[in-house]
Amino acid sequence: MPRIVSTAALCALSLAAGLATAAACSPGDPRLAGHYYLNGVMEVGSELLLRPNGSFEFMLAYGANDQYGKGCWVKRGATVEVIPAGRSAASRRHTPDDRGFGGLVLTVSGRSLVWNIAGSGYKGRYER
Repeated sequence: MPRIVSTAALCALSLAAGLATAAACSPGDPRLAGHYYLNGVMEVGSELLLRPNGSFEFMLAYGANDQYGKGCWVKRGATVEVIPAGRSAASRRHTPDDRGFGGLVLTVSGRSLVWNIAGSGYKGRYER
């Protein structure tokens, strides 16, 4: 007889996984923590939530391609690395066309985070 997993059980598992990810992160720079929205990239919608505890959530929608990720973020010099759970480093070549989320390396510019998309010269700004 098949077992049916309740919605409440799935929510509890998801919450536990999120708490485990947050526990593995080092606290981030509180001046950078916040909810960011991508501007300047045509036909792409994206949000980035940097939490003070060093964890993040990311989403991007580009046509039929949706990306989602969570993990840890860290400030290194003038950059913020957004590193998905299960990876040791963020991708420097990530684009909206990619399937899945490999992470981001963003440049701090005032209150914004600049995404130089795969070094192509196309730039977007994550702004609060």
